[in-house]
Amino acid sequence: MRSSRTALRRTAAHLAPATAALLLLTGGLTACSTGDDVDPTASATDPCAALAAYGTFADGTTVTIATAFTGTEAERFDASVEQFEECTGIDVVQHGSDDLESVLRQAVDAAATTPEATDDADVAGGKQKDAELPDLAVVPQPGLVGDLARAGMLVPVPDSVGANVELGWDRAWMDVGSVDGVLYAAPLMASVKSFIWYSPVAFAQAGYEVPTTWDELVALTARIAADNAADASEGGDGESTEDAEDGKAEEEGSGTDVVTPWCLGASDGDSTGWVVSDWLEEALLATDGVGAYDAWAGHVVALDDASAVDALDAVGSLLLTDGNVPGGGQQAVNTTVEEAGAQLLDGSCYMLHASSGYENLLPEGAEVVAADGVPGSGTATAAGTGASDSAAPEESASAQATASQTSATTGGVVSAFLVPGVVDDDAGAPVIVGGDFLVQLSAGAAAAGGDAEDGEGADPEAVEAVMTYLSSAEWAQARVDLGGVATANRGVDASRMSSDVARRATLLLQSRQSVIRFDASDSMPSTVGTDALWSALTQWTAGELDSKEALAQAEAAWPE
Repeated sequence: MRSSRTALRRTAAHLAPATAALLLLTGGLTACSTGDDVDPTASATDPCAALAAYGTFADGTTVTIATAFTGTEAERFDASVEQFEECTGIDVVQHGSDDLESVLRQAVDAAATTPEATDDADVAGGKQKDAELPDLAVVPQPGLVGDLARAGMLVPVPDSVGANVELGWDRAWMDVGSVDGVLYAAPLMASVKSFIWYSPVAFAQAGYEVPTTWDELVALTARIAADNAADASEGGDGESTEDAEDGKAEEEGSGTDVVTPWCLGASDGDSTGWVVSDWLEEALLATDGVGAYDAWAGHVVALDDASAVDALDAVGSLLLTDGNVPGGGQQAVNTTVEEAGAQLLDGSCYMLHASSGYENLLPEGAEVVAADGVPGSGTATAAGTGASDSAAPEESASAQATASQTSATTGGVVSAFLVPGVVDDDAGAPVIVGGDFLVQLSAGAAAAGGDAEDGEGADPEAVEAVMTYLSSAEWAQARVDLGGVATANRGVDASRMSSDVARRATLLLQSRQSVIRFDASDSMPSTVGTDALWSALTQWTAGELDSKEALAQAEAAWPE
């Protein structure tokens, strides 16, 4: 059970600022976790044999971990550690919150104001005995990892964790988790962000083909808009133009009176705007290549450099031209990421740019199939409802393609293709990737340094055991087997994955031949990349700023 937010804020008011922010995030750490599922990688006769190296711990041993996971994603994380908990006796208590990023940024700011707050357990006249800090956190941006480390809020990962990362992951993943040559963050999961989700059924119905170049993507966008504008002007389905105009008043304001080329949902609470920053980065990489992308991401050139302004203008032409997204930019900033997925499934729009992990946010029952739309191996059902070995629509794509003038027929089936772009030398088109990183908070480590028998802080050996397990290929396999995520860990057998999109993403991430670039905004100082830039791009989407103004506003926030 989690403490109420109101009561928690009263408790936090007596703590040092950084401590209070993290306490708010964890809800007082009063939750508990349970589980008795068998780890699929363990022995059938002795499921704990494969986990013996992690040791066993006394009843009541608890390690707390703050994440940004909610809903199905949080449930799957809990399921991925159930066998570990049963075999080691460690209770891994997850506290998922959409506020993770903003709370951690607040903690960094508070630490800068009162640096002793991150190390001082004695506050406001005495030690706070009825509240604990999280031992670990899963941070979704390497830029935020850097900010936390420089604020003195992180502990370098144990040698066992570093060894796991070095064994399973490409060197690039170690580099983004390091600050000044010290590894502070271990990659857990990864995603390919350069995917465009679509319905093969809807494409087949309309006679559209997956584009293979950026110019083809632009042309397809224009064709879809023109086709559906023509349908709307004719009234559709045999309806006269006069009859269609009679019903126009009923449809105005809905933003869905015609089918649009793109779905766009930019609203995501404190993180609103990241969807548009992903689009900006995609356009820059796809049209100008890795050189221009690296210069912009590394701040070799200003954020409002002409290359970035041109890329954002290209995004505006693609998305914000009248009739290209439901309701235009004004509606997009009030449409959630999940609602955009529902629009894709109900046929309000044809395409949606999102990462390989987007299937976690699709409406329940949506089927993720191979890119060619052919049922069979690689078909998975969204929202954790299970995978199907032969599950596919009962009807073929052509049989389902019944004409409709007000929405595309999707059959509840989706897949994804990579954003087409320029080819970098002979290595193939580059893709943007992201990941979640495991860190140990120094406040938690300080508490763990006390006597575990006193009940103050976690057992440091238990904390290391959890970190070592979560950074292992065994955990990575257990997690991807549950669905909804990809990984770059080369110890994972991607053939076991039920989702074709997740499997393709994993194979791409594991390949040494892939040209990858980390999400630029995620790697920038968090006050810029995940704050000022997102805010400016939200204003741009709503029509309040032009491309140059938006990027100049973000540039002004870059630390001196």
